[in-house]
Amino acid sequence: MNLQPAKSGDRLFFMGAAIGFTLLVFAGFARTYYLHALFHVPAPSSFLAFHGAVMTGWIVLLLVQVALVSIGRTRLHRQLGLAAIFYAILMIPIGGMATLGAAQREVRAHSAAQLSQLNVLGLELTQLLLFAGFFGAGVWFRGRADLHKRLMVLATLCILPNAIVRLSLLTQDGFLTTNFGIIGVWTLFVLGVVAIDTLRNHRLHPAFGWGAPLAIAGLYLSWMGSRTAVWDQLWIRTLS
Repeated sequence: MNLQPAKSGDRLFFMGAAIGFTLLVFAGFARTYYLHALFHVPAPSSFLAFHGAVMTGWIVLLLVQVALVSIGRTRLHRQLGLAAIFYAILMIPIGGMATLGAAQREVRAHSAAQLSQLNVLGLELTQLLLFAGFFGAGVWFRGRADLHKRLMVLATLCILPNAIVRLSLLTQDGFLTTNFGIIGVWTLFVLGVVAIDTLRNHRLHPAFGWGAPLAIAGLYLSWMGSRTAVWDQLWIRTLS
């Protein structure tokens, strides 16, 4: 393994990204999760509270890992990285159970929102799949610091649409509260991260060059596929 203390430019970029992700998640879930009592919002169920804690833990873990490399504590970074593998494996079924549970509630209630929730189901399952793929690739390329860091950023980006959803609900713009609009905002966020990295290095890094288009295309294709009658009928039968 060849992790070295981060260069000054890398420290600023990856620490900035980690802090930005943390602020986005906090802002998105402050009203319904972190500060729900302050906003007089009912507390989430025990399972959803656990799910929120697990996902929050990933963001905190990313922030800690970036900080460790930034200060040259690469040995501790590697040791914590082993625990991160098991943590990421835990996140996937927990995330899957949360999105399947939400879809099942709407389907069994025959609510007007069930088709929209099935669209969300497709998107969130795709997010988890992309997260797992980028994280797995990041572990595989852990000896290539330049690839490893960007793949972990991509993995984290793939679970951020949920925070953007919560922020979009605070707006009065109808388009921004649609799944298509939310994907659009997230896409701009991803492209912004890639653009900053590209400008500072004067080149597009291969990890972002193929990874960002894959993530963006994956969500748009998932959005289209999970709006079809075939998808709806499959999951209505499965979850009823």
